[in-house]
Amino acid sequence: MKFMLMPTETSWWIWLANALLLTAGLVWTEVAFVGAILVSAAQTGFYLRKHDSFMPYPVQIRVAYTALLIVCFAPFLRWFYWLLAVGTFARVLFGYCMMARGLSLMPWNRTEQLSVDLLRRTFFTPPVIGNVAHGLSDSGRMGGVCELEARVAARPSR
Repeated sequence: MKFMLMPTETSWWIWLANALLLTAGLVWTEVAFVGAILVSAAQTGFYLRKHDSFMPYPVQIRVAYTALLIVCFAPFLRWFYWLLAVGTFARVLFGYCMMARGLSLMPWNRTEQLSVDLLRRTFFTPPVIGNVAHGLSDSGRMGGVCELEARVAARPSR
């Protein structure tokens, strides 16, 4: 997998902040988890206001991510923050958005039946921004990398 650092995107910096806050919460102080929840909740509010709907991927991703951060704050679920941290770093470093890919399998987001082939494409297609075969524009700006990731699975394999 290739590095896909996108420091020109504001959302990339927000995801980086969340990844660092989760890491700080895991190795230093639990207060950092509250910081990650607040950053994520603010980002969710911004995207919800921007899109005025829960249906666009950028909103669904942020709502689900914030909900997971809140649920995992329970002491017996704090170990799950490790998975969220790894997933967030994968998003920041490689452009691989596990949340978008998982949400693309929800009934309201997919256009084909759930199958082994769909699961394979969803989770094992490498992120490629700007790939016309994935339905992406040349600029790769169809709503951010996570929305693009969700669309990867919607393209049938050749």
